[in-house]
Amino acid sequence: MTQRERFLRWMKFERVDRVPLMEMGVWPETLERWHAEGLPPWVTNLRQLEDHLRLDISFNMNWLPINDLFQPPFEEKVLEETAEEQVIQDDRGTILRRRRRLGSIPQYLRFPVETEADYERLLPRLDGAAPARYPPGFDEELRRRRARGEIVGVHFRSFFGFPRILMGLENLSIAWYEQPELTRRIIADRVVFAKALLARVLKERAVDFVQVWEDMAFKTAPLVSPRIVRELMLPAYAELTSHLRANGVQLVMVDCDGHVNDLLPLYREAGMDGAHPCEIAAGADPNALRRLDPRCALMGGMDKRAIAAGREGVEAELRRVEPVLRQGAFIPFLDHFVPPDVSYDTYRYYVERRRELLARV
Repeated sequence: MTQRERFLRWMKFERVDRVPLMEMGVWPETLERWHAEGLPPWVTNLRQLEDHLRLDISFNMNWLPINDLFQPPFEEKVLEETAEEQVIQDDRGTILRRRRRLGSIPQYLRFPVETEADYERLLPRLDGAAPARYPPGFDEELRRRRARGEIVGVHFRSFFGFPRILMGLENLSIAWYEQPELTRRIIADRVVFAKALLARVLKERAVDFVQVWEDMAFKTAPLVSPRIVRELMLPAYAELTSHLRANGVQLVMVDCDGHVNDLLPLYREAGMDGAHPCEIAAGADPNALRRLDPRCALMGGMDKRAIAAGREGVEAELRRVEPVLRQGAFIPFLDHFVPPDVSYDTYRYYVERRRELLARV
C-alpha cells in the first residue's frame, strides 16, 4: 500500500495495513537543540528527519508549488531604518516594523486593503489563471510525485485566512460589520479565483487532498462569530467543496488552530471532511470533537506540552487518543510543529511508541 493509498483510505474510515506515521512539522530551533543531543548533523529539515526516523512524508510540508497569493508579488523594500529597526514593505504589500537582530513578532503598520478602492487596485495581482502561478517544470514534478505514490495536495488560503492577509485581523473584524459589501465581494472573488487557479490540475484529476487554511480560532473561541461564518463563508465553502469533489478531490480538511469546536459543525455542513491540528490547550480534544460529529476526519491532537514532559507524558497522551484512533479517520501527531522544549530522546521514544500503537490498531 502506498503512502497515498494508506492516507486517503484511513481518512475515509477504511481499513489499512497500518495507520500513517507522520508529523505536521518541526521548528528549526528544535533541530538545533537535537543536534546537540545526538541527531546526525545531516538532518536539517523535516524531510531528512522523516528519512532518519522512518516516518511517512508529512502532507503539510509537501504541497504542490502553486502560488495562491499575489502574482506578481509586491516588491520587498526597506522604507525606513535605524540601527535597531527597519520599516519594510513585504511581498504581500504589508508595511511592518521589525527589529534587525532579535527575533520577535513585527509591528504591523498598514495592510494592503483598507477600502474598496484599495482592493480594486489589487485585482490585477489576483488573477487565478495567471500562468506564472505554476513554476517551470511543474507537470514533470507532479508526474514524479504520483509515480512515487505520494499524497498530492494543495494548500489554499481561504475565506477568512485570505481576507485577513489583505486587511489584518483587527481591521477585518471591524469590516465584517462596517464594510459587509467589501467582505462579501472578497469572498465571492476568492471562489472564482480558486476555480481558475486549480483548473490546470483538476482537469487531470490529479489532486487528492485540499487543505483550506483559515486559522480562525483562538484559545477559547473562534476569532469570528459562527453567525458570520454561516452567513458569509458557508455558501462559499459549500461551492468550493462541491467543485473539488466533482473534480476528483477525495479529502478536504480545514487547517484551523485554536478552539475549532464551534466551527467544525459549519465546516461539515459545507461538505468538508474535518479539521486539524486539534490543539489540546484550546480544548479541541479529538475525543470531544468526535462526540460532536462521529464521522469527522481529524489529525493532530497530541498535546505538545505533555510530550515535552517526558516518557510518562508520551504514554499518557497515547492512552488518551487511543479511543478515537480506534474509530478511524484520525492521525495522531503533535498539535502543531514540534517545539524545542521536546528533547531528542523523548521525541525518539514518542515516535517508536506511536509506531507500535499505529501498527496494531
